[in-house]
Amino acid sequence: DTSAGTINWTMSLNPQASWHKVVHGTSSSRSSVFGQGMHHPHSPEILVLSKLADAVEWRCVDGLRGRVISKSQIALSSKSIAQIMPIHVHSHGGGGCKQNALLLLEDDSLLVVPNTSQSVTETSKVFASGFYTHKIDKETGLFTTMKIQKDSDKAVVIGETIFDPLTEKIVNVVYPQRNEVVQSPATILGDDSLLLKYLNPHLCVVVTEVTEHLMQHLKEEEGNAFYSALSSSKKGSGSSEKQKTKPVGVTKPGEESPSVAKSLTPTLFINIVDTVSGQILHRVSHAHVGPGATLADAVNVPVVISENWIVYAFPNARTRRTELGVMSLHEGMIDKQGISAFSTPEQQESFSSLTSAKPIVLTKTYALAVPVSAIGVTNTKNGISSKNIILATGSSGQIIRVDRRLLDPRRPSGEPKESEKKEGLMQYAPLLPTAPLMVQSYTNNIEEVSSIQSTAANLESQTLIIAYGGPDVFFTRFAPSKGFDSLPESFNKFAIIMVLVGLYAILNTLKKMSEKKIVKLGWA
Repeated sequence: DTSAGTINWTMSLNPQASWHKVVHGTSSSRSSVFGQGMHHPHSPEILVLSKLADAVEWRCVDGLRGRVISKSQIALSSKSIAQIMPIHVHSHGGGGCKQNALLLLEDDSLLVVPNTSQSVTETSKVFASGFYTHKIDKETGLFTTMKIQKDSDKAVVIGETIFDPLTEKIVNVVYPQRNEVVQSPATILGDDSLLLKYLNPHLCVVVTEVTEHLMQHLKEEEGNAFYSALSSSKKGSGSSEKQKTKPVGVTKPGEESPSVAKSLTPTLFINIVDTVSGQILHRVSHAHVGPGATLADAVNVPVVISENWIVYAFPNARTRRTELGVMSLHEGMIDKQGISAFSTPEQQESFSSLTSAKPIVLTKTYALAVPVSAIGVTNTKNGISSKNIILATGSSGQIIRVDRRLLDPRRPSGEPKESEKKEGLMQYAPLLPTAPLMVQSYTNNIEEVSSIQSTAANLESQTLIIAYGGPDVFFTRFAPSKGFDSLPESFNKFAIIMVLVGLYAILNTLKKMSEKKIVKLGWA
């Protein structure tokens, strides 16, 4: 009850379980990416899983009232669960649940939860045309993609990608938001051409960081190279002059500045992976730790995927600031004369992760003066409102929003052209401003936010945001594109009511006058 600030319901879970998981919704699909079938009504039922030593305990719970509809336990042939896939069905007959889950075990076997006959039958219908999944082993760095076929109790391996555990370790894996509404599959440029978005719902971002083993190896190589350079230098005969040196940047007029550039060792990698084919579609590296410095513990690298955009943040120890990396993925372009009554571009009618071309990736990096502990993105009912990136600052405890247009990787380095100005593109500036109007948490200090979620409201202009993770929970509502579909508070409602009443009275008077005139004409 938000008006009273109380908790609706609570539930005690099995304390002997090693972990608990709330499952709700269904898997995303490309057919629903463009706003079709996005608002099918989901049941408020949720599935709560609890992992025991040799079994998994499940409960079907009414998410609005907290009532347990059904519950049971399922024995596991394997003690480890590699992946949990949510599947929504239309009935919970026979002691089941409208919210199902498909468990992929470590031996690639499959388990439907609940394991009732009706749930197994409904779930198997999803696999009629093939169903793809994957699993990640962070210890070995193995990324395995699999296909699940109908009436099969085991997944078939399709592809594999290995992140060598000796050189890099996986620190974070992020997936796109399920059931996100994409209003348009293309961006209209200033010259009326189209920039096609790469809308692949099977993407995931794997963040990897170099290991101490590799950093130590690079240090040894650097030290050996330095020693070799000293030993191979010329030695004077005794009366040789000492070589004169000068500080960096001190040069005579017209003299070229000495080169002191040193190649920085990349220590952070952002990998875009297709979860169907297992291919690495793009890989970006960052040198957030200077060469020769020891690598600290795994840093927090929050990532968010929205439409064809990927935004992530990481601390740069060399510059002592937070950097925001932005990537936009595109399929290509269509000239402004490419679509007409007499010509149509050659485009693939179907998309396949196994055969389609890799995306064209545009990147830019921005800087912030505050640390970032979590990243979110606004969602609206029909995807018409402009997107805002929501950032949670770690030390200051603020929730700030940044218009996605400020993070556009297509911002020009020089003066924008006329066509770029029509799109609203501004000249690239590496440092992002943080104005007080961007702060959504007002004067509240929100501690240790680790996750930001957004959902649509009934109005297209409104979005709901909740930030949580630490001792505080922050919830707010705001309009990314202002309230274009709602009346402002200063609107004079009394005046419009009086106008409507007056019009109604005038229409009635005219109607009676017209009826009297028709009667008189009839008797004339």
